Amino acid sequence: MLMWNDKKLSEFPRLTPRVMMQVVALGVLALLMLGVVFGCYVQVEQQEVAVISRFGAFSRIATPGLNFKLPYIESVTPFPTATQQLEIRKSEVFTADNQAIGVTMLVQYDVPAEDVKVLYERFPSYQQRIYTLANDRMKIAFGTRLVADVPSNRSQIEAEILQAVAANALHLYGVHVTEIQITDLDYSRAFREAIDQMTRAKAEVTKAEQLRQQAIKDAERQQIAAKGNADAAIAEARGKSEALRLQAEAEATATRVKGEAEADAIRAQASSLGASPNYVQYEQARRWNGQLPATILGSQTLPVLGLGKQGG
Repeated sequence: MLMWNDKKLSEFPRLTPRVMMQVVALGVLALLMLGVVFGCYVQVEQQEVAVISRFGAFSRIATPGLNFKLPYIESVTPFPTATQQLEIRKSEVFTADNQAIGVTMLVQYDVPAEDVKVLYERFPSYQQRIYTLANDRMKIAFGTRLVADVPSNRSQIEAEILQAVAANALHLYGVHVTEIQITDLDYSRAFREAIDQMTRAKAEVTKAEQLRQQAIKDAERQQIAAKGNADAAIAEARGKSEALRLQAEAEATATRVKGEAEADAIRAQASSLGASPNYVQYEQARRWNGQLPATILGSQTLPVLGLGKQGG
């Protein structure tokens, strides 16, 4: 089997050094041709432009679409023109009362197509420059405030940073910074513990205030109930007093009427008997209890009642 393989191999023509050089040259030429064919064009995507440089020097700006370039001579550097965003993550800042905060902030910006040439020639690292500019302005904004005021002034701090960064980025680099957003604030452990204690104290104060308000309401209800009871007792006492007054008036009226009736009766009797000579004896007889006096003093005479026969 080995002899057969050797025989088959011997049937192929031997490659001389000259032939091998020709094969290599043809391969290199083919690669060069392919490079020329595919290196003559560059595809620029939407929402970006490309800087075409010749041996590193700015040549022109390619717009979105298919653009021609010289192969092996010109190179392409893309520049996005859509809104871009960079993140400043956990950057340590210090407040006016020397409290450390780890701030995470987003910076949104646009690169106008007409400013790409300046950025390419003078500020190729413009993204890092914007990062440094925003980070510095962030430290300044936080450094003018007390740590306790940061949460309530968050939107104001963002506005201050945006105003300063936008003005400087446009003036220095021609970049439009459109938005600053603080996404996270990482306070120190000591400050978080102080905030927790303050929150608990505030909750206790709130609870105490609620209890105080409840006590006031309970006292008001008790006061209203006591006033109602007092009013009811007063009304009851007035009712009883009025009833007694009416009863006394009724009794007085009855007594007066009775006395007037008796007086009228006496006057009637006096009127009917006053003309009779036996009226005095009548009164003595009416009032006598049937007993004779036990003692008769001096010449006092025994009273004698004239009990004459009536009618004969």
